[in-house]
Amino acid sequence: MRTAMFAAALLLPLVHGAASATHATAESDYPGSWAIADGHGRVAVKVQYLPQATCWRIKSARPGVPDVTTDQPTGRHLYVTVAIERTDMPCLPINNPLETRLTITDVPDSISLDVFFVDERGVLQRSQRHRIERTCGASTVTAC
Repeated sequence: MRTAMFAAALLLPLVHGAASATHATAESDYPGSWAIADGHGRVAVKVQYLPQATCWRIKSARPGVPDVTTDQPTGRHLYVTVAIERTDMPCLPINNPLETRLTITDVPDSISLDVFFVDERGVLQRSQRHRIERTCGASTVTAC
């Protein structure tokens, strides 16, 4: 009994810091977007956008759909909207991966993350859907 209580006391700080640690334990060079739930109500998200030119940048990223009045979110998915904008840089036609990270609130029974990329005109440019990783040892997790 004492051994179990001692082990629980040692694990509590690890579990308590899991939300902030999720980004640190995910491979930063994993090629693409991902969503990893920490089991404590938070999901770490890495969003990668692949504009085929050098003149784009990620302006901002936030939880939610682009327009809640016209987009119809469901309870089975989490949503992130990423604002992209054209810069003054020359538009060279090369692969120029852009990424951003954020942590969002988890919703019980959600199965995937939908990412909407919206340009400065408010036009949907592209979307992605990713399964939310909910098991220790999933493909992008290096430590549990």
